[in-house]
Amino acid sequence: MRRKEQVWEQRAKQKLEEIYRIHGSLMLWVVMDVLHQREDAEDAVQNSIISMARHMDALGKVEDYRTISYICTVVRHAAIDIYRKKGKGDASYDEMAAEPAGILDIEQKICEEEGINYIVAAINKLDEGYREVLSLFYLNELSPREIADVLNRPYNTIRSQINRGRKILRQSLKAV
Repeated sequence: MRRKEQVWEQRAKQKLEEIYRIHGSLMLWVVMDVLHQREDAEDAVQNSIISMARHMDALGKVEDYRTISYICTVVRHAAIDIYRKKGKGDASYDEMAAEPAGILDIEQKICEEEGINYIVAAINKLDEGYREVLSLFYLNELSPREIADVLNRPYNTIRSQINRGRKILRQSLKAV
């Protein structure tokens, strides 16, 4: 049994290294948008890789739009956590979590290629809190408990956001 664990750990390590090799500049760009300091940004990227290692099942193919979306979400939250720990003011979560326009453009282009742009567009129109939670829930197929861990929020809050977000999403899809 120990051999299987070693093989799994080796594959997980290789996948994380590949993610960093391919998406490292995107990860750094996202955290620099929040932190504006290279040292803190590198710490945030490292923290996000540790967080991703705890949820390897959420990572699909390295080039998959779901994986890229997941990476951006985890990295942004790692940057926000560092920002808060440094005590750099009372910026609201919504201000800090606002997604840079370039990432949405990249995600939208990839989603069009996958043929699910309609649903993703509806999710992207939601408020940031619902958009993040529903993206992780539907697109990355994380459980509410995993989402709570990734976003560092209470489990019941995540469940409520998923339920409320579903209702809002259903209404917006019916309206179209």
